[in-house]
Amino acid sequence: MINKIGVLTSGGDAPGMNAAIRGVTRYAIQKGLTVEGIIRGYEGLLSHETRPLGRRDVGAIIHRGGTMLRTARCLEFKEKETQKKAVAYLRELEIDALVVIGGDGSMRGAQALSRLGFPTITIPGTIDNDMMGTQYTLGFDTTVNTVLESVNKIRDTAFSHDRVAVIEVMGREAGFIALNAGMASGAEAVLVPEHPVDLAALCRHLEESHRMKKLSSIVI
Repeated sequence: MINKIGVLTSGGDAPGMNAAIRGVTRYAIQKGLTVEGIIRGYEGLLSHETRPLGRRDVGAIIHRGGTMLRTARCLEFKEKETQKKAVAYLRELEIDALVVIGGDGSMRGAQALSRLGFPTITIPGTIDNDMMGTQYTLGFDTTVNTVLESVNKIRDTAFSHDRVAVIEVMGREAGFIALNAGMASGAEAVLVPEHPVDLAALCRHLEESHRMKKLSSIVI
């Protein structure tokens, strides 16, 4: 039977993490559970940084970016012995299950704890949207709209100066941000890591646009 849960955010921060923390905490309390927040993700499990979370503790955070629990990357957590120490500390705190909010590395950490017999549940939170099992991860929609706003401003300058503007966005090895922002902004070309880039073909495409008197272009 679960009486107490832990919640942590790990890896890169993403918009929506605070809303997820709030939702998990208040729903758990409504169901009669106690909630413990782990500070700085898996690193906090190793350094024993935690704090109890009540309804008031997660108030006025739903609109804020980042994560109130802080976050960090913990390469040490890849080691089996380190994972065992984390499980021992969770049990010392009498935590019965752990909610992990984060990206692919965070999910692998949760999977490792689960393999050691500790119950975990994951909420995918990454702007890259590079995770299976969900159409949109926490933070992706906000990121695309942020990029779109920037691209629309850059287009004004590109048009004014008859220039090609090349805009690099985040996403690491996944092109979801570039693709969605490119479609929404009407970019002339979108280059994504999933497909080889033919720079010569791209140049020919842009030159043809110029010959047709379209003197400014956006490449994402």
